[in-house]
Amino acid sequence: MQAYTSPKRYFGFLGGSRLIIWCLGVVVAAIIILTGFFYNRHEIRIRADGKEVNVIIRGGTVADAIKKAKIDLGEKDIVEPSLKTGFTEDSQVNITRMIRVNLTADGNTVEHWVTIDTVGQTLKKLNIALNPGDQIVPAAEKRIGNGSTIEVIRFKESYLYQSIDIPFRVERQDDNSLERGLSRIVRQGQEGLNQRTVKITLRNGKEIKREIIGDKIIHKPVNKIIAYGTVRVKTVSRGEPIKFTNAFNMNSSAYSHTGHNTASGIYPYRGAVAVDPRVIPLGSKLYIEGYGYAKALDIGSAIKGNRVDLFFETEREALRWGRRSVKVYVLQ
Repeated sequence: MQAYTSPKRYFGFLGGSRLIIWCLGVVVAAIIILTGFFYNRHEIRIRADGKEVNVIIRGGTVADAIKKAKIDLGEKDIVEPSLKTGFTEDSQVNITRMIRVNLTADGNTVEHWVTIDTVGQTLKKLNIALNPGDQIVPAAEKRIGNGSTIEVIRFKESYLYQSIDIPFRVERQDDNSLERGLSRIVRQGQEGLNQRTVKITLRNGKEIKREIIGDKIIHKPVNKIIAYGTVRVKTVSRGEPIKFTNAFNMNSSAYSHTGHNTASGIYPYRGAVAVDPRVIPLGSKLYIEGYGYAKALDIGSAIKGNRVDLFFETEREALRWGRRSVKVYVLQ
């Protein structure tokens, strides 16, 4: 016998099944949502400026985490991992601050981006070698800030070696065998030699200081010795003594009548001679070896210094005399 199912009971069963299925769907969806909620929830530790900030983020990237932590990034700051990196687990983000500094060294000023540190460490990072004596401004232990200026002042020392002549002195001594007014060189002088060492200090290539740090005498100077005559009495060829104030070794020449008087206004005669009045004053009484007694009465344009022009009565005598060296005594 065929069973019979009531239509009302059948449709009631279908309605109950749908309700169960709907409820199951809601439960599954809730589980999925809750699982996703807790699964995508990550704790991010952000380290910056010596501090650590923790934020909770669901999905997103490093940039989102930094934004949520309200941390401002500088133009050249280094973020690790990169800003576009996504999260799949709890993570740590490191922010390294970069600042701008102007470095002046070796004649150039260059802008650099560096991490915050001391001046000394910054120079090491930039591979700036320091030599003994170099100066850093600010000091090496000072910390830098954004926009800081660092100057490396190069100090260099060089040495200059100079050969310097040492002048000799002139020593005077009396000579009792020589007439007063005459002199002779007993010994020639010779300069000495000094080896001088000079230290030169350069600041950024420019000389700022020069100092003598040593003198070494290679050889001493030899003084010149001149002997001066002291004799005031001379026995002339005739055997008679003459007393004089000065004696001169002179170059002599001769002349005869020209038709003109001497510079003293006197008509020339034998014994009248021309001199340089700057050496022998006009009117001085003289004794000239080989010529005899004379008087300074005339001058001449060619008679300069230790020169004397002797008058002779005839041209023949003047020509016979010619030119010769003579000793002239200025008599007392």
